[in-house]
Amino acid sequence: MKRLKKVLFIVFIMSALVSQITLSTFAQAKEIDVLRVGLSNLVKDLDPNKGIGIASIKVFYNIYDTLLWTDKDGEIVNRIGESWEWLDDETLEVKIREGVTFHNGEELNADDVVFTFDRIVNGYGDGTIRVLYETLDSVEKVDDQTVRFHLNRPDSAFEQRLGSIWGASIVPKDYVEEVGDEAFQTAPIGSGPYKMVEYSPEKYVLERFEDFWGEKPVAKKIEFISVPEASARMTGLITGELDIINDIPTDQVESMKSQEGIQVLGTPIQNIHIYAFNTKKEDSIMSNQKFRQALTMAIDRQSLVDSLWSENAKNINGHQFESYGDLYIQDYPGVKYDPEAAKKLVEESGYDGKEVIKITMKDGYYSHGNEAGQAIVSMWNAIGVQAEVEYADEFSFSDTDIRAWSSASRFDSPLGALWLLFGPGSGPANEETGSWVPTEEFIKAGNTLIDSKDIEEQKKAAKILMEVFDTYVPGTYLYQAEDIYGIRDGLEWDLHYTQNQITPFRAEDLKVAE
Repeated sequence: MKRLKKVLFIVFIMSALVSQITLSTFAQAKEIDVLRVGLSNLVKDLDPNKGIGIASIKVFYNIYDTLLWTDKDGEIVNRIGESWEWLDDETLEVKIREGVTFHNGEELNADDVVFTFDRIVNGYGDGTIRVLYETLDSVEKVDDQTVRFHLNRPDSAFEQRLGSIWGASIVPKDYVEEVGDEAFQTAPIGSGPYKMVEYSPEKYVLERFEDFWGEKPVAKKIEFISVPEASARMTGLITGELDIINDIPTDQVESMKSQEGIQVLGTPIQNIHIYAFNTKKEDSIMSNQKFRQALTMAIDRQSLVDSLWSENAKNINGHQFESYGDLYIQDYPGVKYDPEAAKKLVEESGYDGKEVIKITMKDGYYSHGNEAGQAIVSMWNAIGVQAEVEYADEFSFSDTDIRAWSSASRFDSPLGALWLLFGPGSGPANEETGSWVPTEEFIKAGNTLIDSKDIEEQKKAAKILMEVFDTYVPGTYLYQAEDIYGIRDGLEWDLHYTQNQITPFRAEDLKVAE
């Protein structure tokens, strides 16, 4: 940290003149020739049907389109799907907007929509999107501009699923079949406002798609550049080499705010940092419910927020988001910090102090994830539990004690987060490689949320989901985080959609300041 501050101090002094030169760059033009975005992570795979994570989602929104969309007021609106109508409780008919073309000039039609959803229903990819469409049975082509979604049961949230950015981005059938799934991952084609013209692990270059069906965005070209080191991202922003950066460390926010020509903006994200516990590891104390309860009660979440995030994260009351509206349970207590009760539970569990509990994570993948892990190890040591953090590039739910993870809300319902991540079909619930077996009570509550249209029944079910999660403990939550961006003056960037962890650069999102 001392080295980082020293580097920044030197850069701050040397960059003063550079800042003065670049301050008015955007203000002098109505359009942006090249927007340079420095990101802490770039993914290797840009096939939106194969899987979606917090790194890939930042890029997908600019390349692809979905049929429906959730607007900034939380309403489901049309996108590629011009209109939609329920023919019965299990059949939704969608009319496709005419004149939509893919980046290779081919017209988007019903064949592409059916192809996209066939991939998902048939289990293509890592399963993250298949779970989102758990109630979808098939998609039928009616004519070139019409499709019908056939559900396997009535689903009160199906329009929300279609309108999720984490949902099904439509891909071109002919092109994917021509080049193959593997080639498509690094040479993607969508129907969004930007097309990819250059791919490398270090940089993606997108150009504005002039035949885009909607309003043209302000930037002619976007360069997404991989800059893993926070100090390098901040230096690039200060010197004008980068226009927007993400993941500014919280202890550098005030220093960055003091730089002329730079704005620092934080936005709450629909994401909770969590740990998934391996309850199926029979030869480990992790299979003991009282021991897992002790681990959750020994975590001082408010201390983590205060020391690592300051005001840029929130200590939450349960695995839920306030954006759930009527389904948000204000008076749910959540897991309380109680180290004395935790010590008692450790004793009752029979833990002998010899087994070392390992928290496995990717080094630096989550903001402050490394530091949180080390702090939690100390908290567990204080109740007599030996623990350590181990870093790995690849790992599963079944090959470790605890997996550092995150719970992104795919849409505003418990079905879009807690149920989706821990319900049947999810990674933790996988019969062979998972870390827990969902209880009957958990499954019943999730099914009620799908089936019922009665808000009181849904609210009771939402509470049961959280109670089972906090009692049986297949995992635990740490806090709801914020993304902190640095932006050069001259840009007006609406950060609303960044709550979904995307970097949105469509016409309604980014403008040149007047």
